[in-house]
Amino acid sequence: MTINDIARLAGVSIATVSRVINQKGYVKEETRRRVEEVIAAQGFRPNAAARSLICSNSSMIALIMSERPSSFSLKIINAIEERAAKQKDSVLLYNTGADVNRELEAISQAIEHRVKGILFLPVMGSGEETVELLKKAEKEDVPVVLLNWDLYAEDFDCVQLDNKKIIYDGVTLLAEEGHRRIAYISCPEVAKKGEQRKDGYVQYLRERKIPIRKEYLYDGQFDEQSGYEACRKFFSLPKPPTGVLSSCSSITLGCFRYLNEQHLVLGKDVGLVGFDDISLVRFLGCPVTAMEQPIRELGENACDLLYLRINGAGKGEIRRKMILGSRIIRRGSEGICCADCAADRADE
Repeated sequence: MTINDIARLAGVSIATVSRVINQKGYVKEETRRRVEEVIAAQGFRPNAAARSLICSNSSMIALIMSERPSSFSLKIINAIEERAAKQKDSVLLYNTGADVNRELEAISQAIEHRVKGILFLPVMGSGEETVELLKKAEKEDVPVVLLNWDLYAEDFDCVQLDNKKIIYDGVTLLAEEGHRRIAYISCPEVAKKGEQRKDGYVQYLRERKIPIRKEYLYDGQFDEQSGYEACRKFFSLPKPPTGVLSSCSSITLGCFRYLNEQHLVLGKDVGLVGFDDISLVRFLGCPVTAMEQPIRELGENACDLLYLRINGAGKGEIRRKMILGSRIIRRGSEGICCADCAADRADE
């Protein structure tokens, strides 16, 4: 009887059996009991080889991310791989597919493989269980750096985007073009960055004493359909917005699709500003003004922070928090001072 046989009989991976044997890493209680029952029933006695199945790896860092393949994830991966290569290290990539259980499994495997450190871009619903496992990693001398995740950031080094200011600057740009009826499509507030982005929109309007109109707010998801449905709602209003601000790239694509179907010309009939620069929209022949995320810098700075910890710099000190801004790429879609805009300003 071998550890492979135990894994087959219990219906789990060899790594899971190893975690149960070594009493180390995350395993669901129900799974742990099942593995222990198989071990007891088979009279299995693990030898030293089985106990040390998960070997140490001193030339790897782990990148755990929930992002599916996209320009965002590819840019981050490339930046981190280049930084790691300079340290003569490889990157062990875990794509959790936005699944919390896969995320917990990935963290456990990274700890067991004794990677040098963990760069972590979490699933949207990550919570206390994930945080406790990351803390366990640090206790076992595997430092952790968070990428663009504000929750529990006081416990770890992190690199974040200034989400509130980025959206604030986007509203400012539309307002400077003469827009007063500015609609905003938010991303889910379960992710703190979604809440921060919405705060940027609200803050600008309040500072300028521009009424916050509920009909100009749409709670979207991280998908193209949200942008499409939001614009369909906005432009069915008796008094539709003259400018639209999107909080993520997928939503911007949905906005573009709807406006294109309705033959509304960007920069003439309506203003549109998107969050993050989207090469796809440019290829479609309608350049969209965008607030570009410094994605490459996000990966590079996170990797640099991780190697500071790996090399012992700042061990035991307060956590480092780096906040990155963005730059606006103007392509004319933010709109011109149309007759509606002028009338709105006259009513102020």
